[in-house]
Amino acid sequence: MKPLVTIIIPVRNRASLITRTLDSVVASTYRPLWLLIVDNGSTDETKAVCDDWANRHRSSTLRVDVIEEPTAGAPAARNAGLRRVETRYVYFFDSDDCFSADFLEDVERILRENRENPAECECDLLFTPVRQGRNGSMRVRDHEKSDWAAVQMISSMLSTHSMVLRTEWLRQIGAWDERLSIWQDWELGVRVLLNRPHILWATGKSYHEILLHENSITGASLVDRWEGTLEAMRVALEDVRAAKDMTKRELRSCLRALYLRAMIQAGRLLREHCPEGAQAYVDYAKEVIAHPTKPLRMWGMVLRNYVARGGRGAWRVARQLV
Repeated sequence: MKPLVTIIIPVRNRASLITRTLDSVVASTYRPLWLLIVDNGSTDETKAVCDDWANRHRSSTLRVDVIEEPTAGAPAARNAGLRRVETRYVYFFDSDDCFSADFLEDVERILRENRENPAECECDLLFTPVRQGRNGSMRVRDHEKSDWAAVQMISSMLSTHSMVLRTEWLRQIGAWDERLSIWQDWELGVRVLLNRPHILWATGKSYHEILLHENSITGASLVDRWEGTLEAMRVALEDVRAAKDMTKRELRSCLRALYLRAMIQAGRLLREHCPEGAQAYVDYAKEVIAHPTKPLRMWGMVLRNYVARGGRGAWRVARQLV
């Protein structure tokens, strides 16, 4: 029996963490399983640890491949794995998180039920909620059932761990953007929705433990990575301009969302005492909408100042404005 989903895990210099993640994957109750580990130029013992783990766990129902991708960056590593995938669906996981044992079994059941329903088209994207937190305290990541790219721009509801993607469809829309050093899943989520996928929303339960820590892939501070996030927003603007069959309403919503998200980012950077970065985001907002309406300009300033003073949840306000 051929696996339905391939799990791809990019890894770089995680020798002390990767075994915990791999052990959580192998504890999955679903078989057969194909796990593809992509070492992304590690300079520690990560590759040897992965090879050893793979040799000890391979079986007739568990295929484990360890490959190398020298081009730096998680997008390049994920794309290297994607080129090897032979299964109908693909799922990307991070090297410092813990996998839910029941996840793939639930995914297989949901996808099978969808295929057996002739009234449904083939699913391009299966969305599942995920849990994240630090120091043992987990909460379900905020999400919304919306197929609007503008909502993704504001709320970041589509993350790496929340998307099970149809392999060929992901390849058709361009896979992961290797120009980006951060916010790659945010940009991919924008592009996914701009390409109008058939979506299944499996929101009945949440999965995984996305662990936030000092060296986690997802961090809390913006000041050290604002240039990378700004590049992701520039690419998202390219995505919007290249999108086909977009209505005027959709275009207006996407541009408003990028404008407001940029002003929120500017506020965060002001709060973190980085006026240079804040100004760069304000300038970007002007690129998105050169002549914003008076209400939009006012709301942008309000959100920027609110966040700069330590306000939280600004994205919820912005969501109502797009």
